[in-house]
Order: sequence, then C-alpha cells, then structure tokens
Amino acid sequence: MSACIGRKLVCQALFVRASLVPIYLICAALAFSACGDDEQASSAGPTSDAELAAKISANARLRQEERDAKEREAARLKTTPQLSGADSLPAGSAEIDREGSSGSSGGLLSAADRSSFERLGGQLAGAEGLAVTPLGANQSVSRAGSLRTGVAWSTAKVPVAMAVISSGSASSHQANLRQAITASDNAAAERLWTALGGGARAAAAATQQLRAAGDGRTQIQAQRLRSGYTAFGQTAWDLDDQARFMAGIACTKAGAGVLAFMNQVAAGQRWGLGSAGRQARFKAGWGPGVSPGSADGWLDRQMGVMTIDGKPIAVAIATTASNHGTGTANLTAIARWVANHVDASSAPRRASC
Repeated sequence: MSACIGRKLVCQALFVRASLVPIYLICAALAFSACGDDEQASSAGPTSDAELAAKISANARLRQEERDAKEREAARLKTTPQLSGADSLPAGSAEIDREGSSGSSGGLLSAADRSSFERLGGQLAGAEGLAVTPLGANQSVSRAGSLRTGVAWSTAKVPVAMAVISSGSASSHQANLRQAITASDNAAAERLWTALGGGARAAAAATQQLRAAGDGRTQIQAQRLRSGYTAFGQTAWDLDDQARFMAGIACTKAGAGVLAFMNQVAAGQRWGLGSAGRQARFKAGWGPGVSPGSADGWLDRQMGVMTIDGKPIAVAIATTASNHGTGTANLTAIARWVANHVDASSAPRRASC
C-alpha cells in the first residue's frame, strides 16, 4: 500500500465514524466464563505512516479534550451550584435512605453531554448505551448512545434474588443469595430459581419484583431458550427499564436486601461501575452477542446505583465488543464518563418513593 493511501486511511479512521446500529433483541445465551481479548499487538517496527498516525492521534486527542472541557464548563454554568457533601452512600446502611416527598427530576445529561458520549463511542470498539435517572418512583430517564436493549444475562439474578427474599426464604438461602449476587455464581442462582418453583412460577415471582421496583414492561424469561444456559439470563431488558428498576429498588424491602450484596461484588468483577472512582452498588452480566466472532459478538452490561456529588443515581450501561476483555474495558470507560458528566445537582439526596 502506498504511503499516500496509508495516510488517507489513517485520517479516515481518526475522523470518520460509521453509524452504530441499535440492537433490539439478542437471542444467544449465557456463557459465564470470561472470554480473553483476541486483539494482538503487531510485532512490526514503527513505519512513517505509524509515526504520522501517532502524531495525528495525539493532536486530535488534545483538541478533543479541550473542546470537551469547554463544553462541560458551559453546561455547568447553566445549572445551579451543586451542594457539597461526601461522595458516598450512608455508611453501614443496607438500604439507601428514602423520603416521602419527591425531589426535582431535572435532566441529568445536557445536549453537550450527549455529544461528548457520542465521541466517546467513536473511540470504543463496539456499540454502547446508557440510561440514568435519579432514585425513586416515576423519575425521568436520560439516555445516550445507540445501544438501547439486550439480553439481561446475570443482571437478571437481582430480581430472582429479590423474589426469594420476598417469599420469606432468605434465611435458608443466605449462601446462595450472596454467591449469586457478589460472585455471579450460576449454580447458586439456579438454586434460587428452583426455590421459587422454576419455570413460569419462578419467572412470575421475579417479574413481580420488577413491577414493585418500577419496571412496568420487562418479563422475566421462563423457559430455557438454549440448553445449558439459564432461562432468566435470556430475558430481554431495555436499558431505560433497567434504570427505572434500579431507581426504585430502594423502595422495596427485598431490594434493600439485595443492594447490601451489590455493595460486596467480588474483586475480579469490579470493572465498569466498580472502577469509576465513585461508590457504587452494582451487578454485571455478560455473554454472547449478536454475531459471535464479530465486532458485536459479545455483550457486557451493568446496572447499579452510583453516588455522584453526594447524590445516588441509578445507572444502566451496556456495550457490544468482540470479546469480554474489550467489553469490560468499554464499560469502565463508560462508567468513568458517567461519573464525570452526569449533573446530579437537581437530583434528590434520597429516593422519593
């Protein structure tokens, strides 16, 4: 390839981004074990084109960072001053504080924020999406990115665990509850599913927990769509519905119990919301995506409650990638973006139930 053509391709890769296609239904199934990163570094020495690419990339990144900083500052100047306070959830509390009166539900993302998120997406390998909302019932959801829905994978273990707690069986299933949520253990989650009666009965019980927490649309999958994978893990769960669910989870007794476990996620799974520099209670899910072996062959997602400027914010994030390693790296980048861009100044400090 000529140096001229090489330089043109470099410029196109740096400044031209293909449209991302929304994913509306993912019909693959859960593979719990992590997939390694398939990307390999080239062993070839630096070429003139590579050196040129590095210089262009550095200059473009510097200009982009300057534009982002200006946009964030302009957006902040339009809002009221943020209240001071420790950036953490109440220490030792198994439940996020609740209050009867409703707080303000102003937008958490500005137009500049959404544009910034689109630019972030251009730097990630795959499609991405997020939904955020203040805690409580009937709060407005702010969204960004092209990825709006996907298979729930292990995030569906949360309503299953809530259903077991609500049934009054928590004391006899403490070990299974802990393992299913903190370590995403499939065998433990299957035992919880069986305790609920399995199949349609268990799905109905878990779906009832979704309704109690504010998700009025999602239906937990009752049957195994593919042998060897959990039924509930193959539930189709939109990001905005998932954010609404997390916003209302503190308003239920069963949800408060599961939130305590979501604050104790195993070290090996503390990427994404667990690596954003903010206190967060969260649950992840991951498995095959739309086209295994391709750029969207893997799906990683998380839902949780992140504390930003002393305010608890419900967050649902997801990304597609070629493998689990890239997917978790994407989620970490997205979670850090959320921590630095979401304007929590108008959000209540406590969930309004």
